[in-house]
Amino acid sequence: MPVLNASLPGLDGGVLRKDVYFSQTGYEPHDGQKQVHYDPHRHRALSNGRRWGKTLLGGKEVEPCAFVRNRRGEVQRGWIIGPNYLDCEKEFRVVYDSFKALGIDTVSTKFLRNVENGSMHIVTNWGFDLECRSAQHPESLVGEGLDFVVCAEAGRLRRSTFTEYVRPALSDKRGWSLMTGVPEIAADTSLLYWAWKRGLEWETKPWRSWRMPSWTNTIVFPGGRNDPEILEAEDDLTEDEFRRQYGGEFVDKVGRVMKEWDDEIHLKRIKFNPDWPLYAAVDYGFTNWFVWLWIQVDPFQNVYVLGEHYIKEMDTERIAKEVLKNHPWIGKCLMFYPDPHNPDDSRILSRHLGVPFASNTGGEITTRNAMIRTRLKPRPENAPPEEQQAQIVFDKDRCTHLAWEMREGYRWPEHKNEAKNNTEIPMDKDNHGPEALSRFIYGYFDITETEMPISRQSRARIKR
Repeated sequence: MPVLNASLPGLDGGVLRKDVYFSQTGYEPHDGQKQVHYDPHRHRALSNGRRWGKTLLGGKEVEPCAFVRNRRGEVQRGWIIGPNYLDCEKEFRVVYDSFKALGIDTVSTKFLRNVENGSMHIVTNWGFDLECRSAQHPESLVGEGLDFVVCAEAGRLRRSTFTEYVRPALSDKRGWSLMTGVPEIAADTSLLYWAWKRGLEWETKPWRSWRMPSWTNTIVFPGGRNDPEILEAEDDLTEDEFRRQYGGEFVDKVGRVMKEWDDEIHLKRIKFNPDWPLYAAVDYGFTNWFVWLWIQVDPFQNVYVLGEHYIKEMDTERIAKEVLKNHPWIGKCLMFYPDPHNPDDSRILSRHLGVPFASNTGGEITTRNAMIRTRLKPRPENAPPEEQQAQIVFDKDRCTHLAWEMREGYRWPEHKNEAKNNTEIPMDKDNHGPEALSRFIYGYFDITETEMPISRQSRARIKR
């Protein structure tokens, strides 16, 4: 293949050839890595399968920058950013080991690699500066101008990490970025997915993206697509998980179910509003969680989840008498929306609490989840997070368990022995809060006026 962008202006006024540097430092990239290394686009995004070699790619892409001046004639400075320090340490280790083999540690004012305290920093005596930063500490991502940034495990990084912190730091020096990782979610909140989509228009934009399946690394998988390791993984994983983990594909039904969830958008401090109707949603359980959610709806049909009760090993009657009956909000509750498969439990709650229950809370799980996900989508989609709003928000202090289930607990099957109906149905695990919420969303927004007592219709402010 042609070697593009291989010759770079060196510190001494000569020329540094990346391909020659790679060869002299014992690195022979495979064909997929070469495509990324020698591409001239300023921003590059790589969605890769497992064991493809993205760690080595990222580290070796950084190394020549130590010996090359930027467009201003200055020595370069850059970061490796990961979801946490452990993630970005892998690429940093590649650079650290290479430079130590070259003896650069002996001519460096800093040559640190301490993962425990996050101190991973190289500063040479001629001024090259490389540091690891963690996205868990956004305040550490504010700094002076950068020449380059490698975003490791970008599938687990938020898009706002780049748009709010990284891109401004690259602007002054027109620095470059490389984003790599196994895809996590097919949602614009994911940095990798967002960058990968931008890179599809590489002919007209300074972005370029690739999808590299694991088997394109023929060094690790000499048999290619039919390598025994690849076939064994395919036999174990669901079709969608295999496509994601080894095919490097963005697949909808993998990972977490509520892909639109974003702590910054969906978690707020919410006050009870006495002018808005109050409802509850219920998912029954005994050895599993019994869940009761307090919910209000404003005049614009925005949903506010005010609080939660997660209770185990307590029967429904006792929950009604000891937990819910004395709650200060129970007298204001207009209706609760339960799982329709437990009518006896619903009648027990209704009798003790004096609150009627809805009977139209069935619906397929795919339909109910889709209704939640639609309301989770932030709008306007292209605005910064602080300007975006969703049609459903949750109290950040009173809904901690539900927030965890929405954020990461409720997931699609990964292995075939966990799947039902070829992964059309999410795992029946860590889903009790979302299940209760879906009963309310389905029942409330699909209800007709004739299904509610006339005395309650105006108070509930139901559409249709």
